[in-house]
Amino acid sequence: MKTPQLPPLIIKKSPSAFYVYTYKNKWDPEKKRSYRASFKKVGTVTSGEKEGRIRWDDHFLAERPELRDFICERKGKDYVFTPMNEGGFTLSQAMEVKQLHAGATWALDQLVVQSPIGEALKTAFPQRRDYLKVLSIAYFIILNQDNNISRYPTFAEATRLPWGAPLHPSSIGRIFRKIKKQQIEKYFSALQEGLIEQKREVGDDDKLTLALDSTSISSYANKLPNVERGRNKDEDNLPQINLLMLVESKSGLPIFYRTYDGNVPDVQTVRRVIADNSRLGIQNVVLVSDRGYSGTKNINDCLRNKVGFLFNMKCGISGSLTQELIDEERLNLQDLNRRDWYTQVFQVTKKINWIYEPSPVKNQKSTKKTQESEELYWHIYFDRQIAENARQGLFERIDRVQEKIANGKALDENEQTLLEEVFEKHEQDDTVSYTVDNKKVDQKLRYKGYRVLVSDEISDAGKAWCAYQERWIVEDTFKTLKSRLGCSRNRVSDNESLTGKTFVQFLATSIAMIVRTRLRKYSEECKKNTALPMVYDGDGRVLDSLNNVMQARFCGGYYFGEIAGKGTGLRRRRRNRILERPIWFRGRPLLEALNFAIFQEPN
Repeated sequence: MKTPQLPPLIIKKSPSAFYVYTYKNKWDPEKKRSYRASFKKVGTVTSGEKEGRIRWDDHFLAERPELRDFICERKGKDYVFTPMNEGGFTLSQAMEVKQLHAGATWALDQLVVQSPIGEALKTAFPQRRDYLKVLSIAYFIILNQDNNISRYPTFAEATRLPWGAPLHPSSIGRIFRKIKKQQIEKYFSALQEGLIEQKREVGDDDKLTLALDSTSISSYANKLPNVERGRNKDEDNLPQINLLMLVESKSGLPIFYRTYDGNVPDVQTVRRVIADNSRLGIQNVVLVSDRGYSGTKNINDCLRNKVGFLFNMKCGISGSLTQELIDEERLNLQDLNRRDWYTQVFQVTKKINWIYEPSPVKNQKSTKKTQESEELYWHIYFDRQIAENARQGLFERIDRVQEKIANGKALDENEQTLLEEVFEKHEQDDTVSYTVDNKKVDQKLRYKGYRVLVSDEISDAGKAWCAYQERWIVEDTFKTLKSRLGCSRNRVSDNESLTGKTFVQFLATSIAMIVRTRLRKYSEECKKNTALPMVYDGDGRVLDSLNNVMQARFCGGYYFGEIAGKGTGLRRRRRNRILERPIWFRGRPLLEALNFAIFQEPN
């Protein structure tokens, strides 16, 4: 078969693809040289790169019908032709059958489509189908529990992925550098809109309750601008970048993050978060935070920007409003009629008329005319068991200090601090002795067991307590990011790559949290329904089991294989409604959980 002849061609890059053009040369009499002119588009490079298979346009195929019998690929500066048979593929393609791990990525695809993540990614990264590339890298992080991108090519070669074309680590680096803050912000806005729309569909009009917390990501790269030494939460004595997240309490879905310098205290970051959310249009939310983020300035910022909040206030600040309220309600918090049967703590709610400046002006004092007020709910709790544990713990520490002093042993740093805090020193002649100061001990224990939550939205003390307890979800998110997905290091050396890789790690964490939430819902269903097997495997083990499902791919088509378990305990299950073909499952309760938790949308 004769190889077709092509006219002069040139490859041009557009924002979304690489296109093939023909051109004609014209002579410039003034410059006395020829130049390219009369460009006409004739095809597209389907790989999304400068090299790869070319899909010719219909008008060009009509002019040159012989091209229909060949596959044309651009390799370097050459155009390579391969003859096709009647089926539209080459003989080598017809003989090639490739086995890919496909079950886990297929299940992750379903979760992404069911959640707001899929549409948000398409909205933020529409050009050249970059959202598929970003999603494939996120799958690599989830399934390998490693963010070392140098291992991606080996993983992609054996795994079914949304983006099927190979990605070299250098190509992934370019993808990271292409991810800009504007795209990330567009993703946040689309994700929040999708989450609210899903809540409306099920008749839930409540505000989004967002757990707020931060963690430190250590780095060996000293050239990154945000890497600073600060309070490292992993205690690994490395410079760090701080990462703050907002996680929706009910769904467990992270919907926002921002990075900041490693030496910035937690309490100073809430103002920027509030400003970012207001600018992005993320409204109808209630921020739930721990003591590290509470403070008068943050309360005022929330009120100014109409952002709901539930802050855990610090009880150890002498002379604060928090301590005043505890002292006022101390007797009421001993009354058994004030003890809530569900939370098992004593609770009292006080309404405080909070005065603040809605539009503060720098270097200008506020006056009564410019001030506004808002009614805040101060929920005060007392847990007798926590107070007693603190008392016993302090007594044990005092005993150890007294024992070491009596035996002439040296005190460690913590014991020396306790000695200075609650002991009195007596010097007589050449003898030094210590006695316990009971007043100092009582003062140290005075506010143990108490918790104060303040909110502008939640008026019921029991609901406020439960909403605060649900903030554990953000701590689980950080464990997923740093431990389960292995993202405790950034592994980048420039700031542009850091922005993109941090987003992809955030995306991987979001998808992994959806898996965890589904499995947790299944566990809860097991408790309610004795017909379901009460066996729970971790999300990593479930995805590993799913990864045993293989996909055989050949000449443009594919089919899924069976799940083969170890040993002989196999049983035939009903037709799977997702894969649409009979499959063999391992005879274990794990896959009952898998079918419910991964393949079905929970009620």
